[in-house]
Amino acid sequence: MATQQHLQILNPEHDQELRSFSLFPLLPVELRLDIWKLSLRRPRLITVELAPNPEQSTDETRNSLGRAVSGTHYSVTANGSSLLSKLLRVSSEARAATLQFYRVHLPSHFKLCDKEGHGTLFLNPEFDTVHIKPGREIHNFVDLLHDLRAYDPLDVGLRNLAVDNNNVLNLLRIDLPSVKPHLRAAFTDTLANLRQVYFLCLENAGRIYLGPLNGIHTVQGYEFHRSRPIMSTIATFDRVGRDPRQGMDRDLSRVFVGTFEPRQMVYGWHLLLDTWQIRHPCGGPEYRLLVSNGWGSGATAKRAGRITSRESASEWLCKEDERWAKGQERHASMILRRGAKLPIESPEELERVPRPAIGFWLFPVEALGPMPGLEGGFDEYHNSSVWRAKRVVDMRQHWPELCLASMP
Repeated sequence: MATQQHLQILNPEHDQELRSFSLFPLLPVELRLDIWKLSLRRPRLITVELAPNPEQSTDETRNSLGRAVSGTHYSVTANGSSLLSKLLRVSSEARAATLQFYRVHLPSHFKLCDKEGHGTLFLNPEFDTVHIKPGREIHNFVDLLHDLRAYDPLDVGLRNLAVDNNNVLNLLRIDLPSVKPHLRAAFTDTLANLRQVYFLCLENAGRIYLGPLNGIHTVQGYEFHRSRPIMSTIATFDRVGRDPRQGMDRDLSRVFVGTFEPRQMVYGWHLLLDTWQIRHPCGGPEYRLLVSNGWGSGATAKRAGRITSRESASEWLCKEDERWAKGQERHASMILRRGAKLPIESPEELERVPRPAIGFWLFPVEALGPMPGLEGGFDEYHNSSVWRAKRVVDMRQHWPELCLASMP
């Protein structure tokens, strides 16, 4: 009997019963606090969107720590699920430990699908990676980096940053002379002391290749890359190390790295550092290319839904499987002409494919291939003949690290 391995989620299921310990209240308070904090020491990937507040002032104000922030001319919206730890509601002791661990308390809006609210985004600079989407007002990116330090009692701010192609393009457009000296100092110091930088490659077409229909050319034109991870809205994840799944060689031999050339993004980032004269101490940050199947936008997101839990992940996979089956029926004649068989995967083959992973891959940026030198400057960055869209890259020599979303 078929086990439908291609629909069985790889992410481990955490057993809630194993977490209960009736004698916990009898432990010394110092040990209890250490246990609370230890349970919080997990990485998160958080997306925040910035938007202008046209009626608000750009004059500096004071936050709860008595420190100057850049003003109230922009708002922060955090996108994602499970952004607020459950320990905030367990007990006063657990809440105090959680607020101490997540020491940056940033006023924020919250948004997940159609639900919105107001509150405080609690961050830990050492464990949280933040993807900032500044919108049209790119200077708000600079202001936010300044304000994250102002809200940090240790004056650290941001340590781990995720950027996409639009981030880099817009940051390169910042008018340096117009940036106030203290904001510029906070911005350059933050970037100089980053520990990790993730370059995002989130593509909706990353799992189903339709050859001539979507311009992603593979051997026969029609492939389902089931090993490619699927992005969720869940912030917390586990870095499990080298991806342990078998049968990934074909997928890794032709990884779709984006509608836009990701090397241009990496080049632009280093050009930004050079323009701002930012020098990294102690060897600089760890650079990684983050690859996953994106969650879509607009009508695509509404049809497929966003992954917020194990249940929604299962529903997402079933809908994707249905679309793949219908696509084979719709394009049967073209598939056969290109030398493939129908169905493209037999039931026996489906039992051997890698199980779906909800999360993302991390590759070294060297996996993208050689980069041009920065001496080309902005002309090289904008030179369309240097960068190739819709690239498929052989990543087998750079086996990825797998990161799995934390799913109960």
